[in-house]
Amino acid sequence: MRPDSVIRDVERRRIGWLGLALLIPPLFLALVAPALGKLGIGPMLAPPSLSHPLGTDDLGHDMLALLARGARVSFVIGGVATAVALLIGTVLGLCAAFGGRLVDDVVMRAAELTVTVPPLLLAIVLVALLGSGTLLTAAALGFGAWPMVGRVVRAAGMGLRGQPHLLAARALGLSRPMIAVRHVLPAILPIVLSLSGVLFSSAVLAEATLSFVGLADHTVPGWGHVMAHAGPYLRDAWWMWLFPGLLLIFATAGVALLAEAQ
Repeated sequence: MRPDSVIRDVERRRIGWLGLALLIPPLFLALVAPALGKLGIGPMLAPPSLSHPLGTDDLGHDMLALLARGARVSFVIGGVATAVALLIGTVLGLCAAFGGRLVDDVVMRAAELTVTVPPLLLAIVLVALLGSGTLLTAAALGFGAWPMVGRVVRAAGMGLRGQPHLLAARALGLSRPMIAVRHVLPAILPIVLSLSGVLFSSAVLAEATLSFVGLADHTVPGWGHVMAHAGPYLRDAWWMWLFPGLLLIFATAGVALLAEAQ
């Protein structure tokens, strides 16, 4: 094994372990959220203590339980949005690569049209029109991000079209959809999955932004909602904005570093 490849492998492992370390706190909160029960009422604006490890907000809610519920929202929206973007982008990208020139033109024009509207703006419009449900927000964010996946899949598929084994499969009578699913998709799957870190982090940040401006689901406040609520107490209750901000950084950076290490 060459020394430069060994160095790259060590660097990837370090990045992966760092990403995992950053991801553990928000992931742990998301997993233990049901065990924390309902939000209890305690003293208002209490600093971190043994009874309230992360303090309380201006209404007396325990910040640990509040941020744990926000962690579940962030991971659900990030996961669903990533899955939607990967599914739509992969299907349409393969159609563009193997569906002929007309299909390619239609898919690429649709991708260009979608790119003209930023995913966050598209999510704001859909949430304002259809409601602020968690799954609806995630679907809107995922739909706005599919062009990135579609273009990568299309480029990778076109690069494989002239490979001898694909030409042999075509000569044996396999249809283009069958070739795309059985031979091309397994080859490009690692490339597609490498985009999941960027998609997940972007969706979590977008959800926090929607929650910050009051357009997310108010029944389950996210980290952005908690930080927005901390605006009048920046000096007196630093724990109200510091802890949700750190969790947001840990979740997005951790997933991005884990994806980078693959």
